[in-house]
Amino acid sequence: MAQATKKPARKGVQSIEVGFSILAVLTSAARPLPLKTISQMSGLPPSKVHSYLVSFTALDVVTQHSDTGHYGLGPVALKLGLAFLDQFDLFSATRPAMAELADGIGVTVFLGVWGNRGPTIIYRADGPLSETVLDIRVGSVLPILRSAVGRNLAAHMPDSIIRPLVAQELSHFMLTGTADTIDDPHTLMTAEKMFEKVRADGISRVRGGLVSDYSALSVPIFDYSGAAYGALTIMGRYNSFDDSLNGDAAIRLKTACASISATCGYSPAPKV
Repeated sequence: MAQATKKPARKGVQSIEVGFSILAVLTSAARPLPLKTISQMSGLPPSKVHSYLVSFTALDVVTQHSDTGHYGLGPVALKLGLAFLDQFDLFSATRPAMAELADGIGVTVFLGVWGNRGPTIIYRADGPLSETVLDIRVGSVLPILRSAVGRNLAAHMPDSIIRPLVAQELSHFMLTGTADTIDDPHTLMTAEKMFEKVRADGISRVRGGLVSDYSALSVPIFDYSGAAYGALTIMGRYNSFDDSLNGDAAIRLKTACASISATCGYSPAPKV
């Protein structure tokens, strides 16, 4: 049996890769660092780190603080970050992950954002088990309390924005008698507790909220400031996928959203 030909690794510029390993240390630090610490964290000799820092300082990528001698990111690093944010495209960042999730889990994947009318679907990717759901399509504005994406995004929005909208939906529930799923909140207090749980779990779930016999899981995508930039939601018929909060589908969804959030510049706070 013939052996498969190993694909050669792409040749890069090693000195650039070494330099950016030093910048990665400064990026991950919450404060300027002394040369010794940068050397330890990068695994490079102090003399080598110093040579790179001299060049980076000359280019304003790194700044050396005159009072302490410590090194931090400079104004050019800030400009690079801001330029990336200007050029960042949520569609481009999420499409590959959505296609992979749809193929791997088998159900529909939605991209939602908070629009001027509330949780709004802006893109979808279908899997092998996807079915047409007329109530949920691109452009649909979904309720907060009865959709997974609504619960997810609302849990990370300012209370001053969410509270009046939730109160309005609760009043509608009372008038129409539509709050009939097992986990629908019936008061502002139970809604707030639900949002707390969503934040703690890092994921929201709705079973039969918008469409009977369907379940949905939703996970947020955070931007560099920690605000919810959007959310990915998977939705399918009961028993067509594992909708448990710690199941395979949930883990895949969380992993995808964490990767996209990192691309957006988000760095989660360390757990205490």
